[in-house]
Amino acid sequence: MIVGAGIDVAPISRVSRLVRDHAATLEQVFTEQERAFCENGTSRHREARYAGIFAAKEAVMKALGTGWRSDVQFAHIETRDVAAPGEAVLRGPIRKVAHDLGVARILLSIAATADAAMAAAVATRGDNDAR
Repeated sequence: MIVGAGIDVAPISRVSRLVRDHAATLEQVFTEQERAFCENGTSRHREARYAGIFAAKEAVMKALGTGWRSDVQFAHIETRDVAAPGEAVLRGPIRKVAHDLGVARILLSIAATADAAMAAAVATRGDNDAR
């Protein structure tokens, strides 16, 4: 059963500026595994990957109804296997939010154009029941 769904669009240029101008902030937004994934590829792919993962984190927050707030950190949401369907792994306060909602799994889909990355997140109660 679907508990919540969220979508987000992240302009690649905006996320590229974050990566370029605020490198110290990357650890607060992206996990070590996500940074390794993004850094593996050409600079254009690198920017699109960061933007896609950023959009996925925002989409997860929307799917769970939290939005961004001080106790919900971007690094508490980790994207895994983003080559569709990806999945989000949660830590910290947002994990408790998901648990309280009965969420068993959060599926992700990420796509990018030359200018923007888009992500969709679907939070489900059961592993096989997405009705």
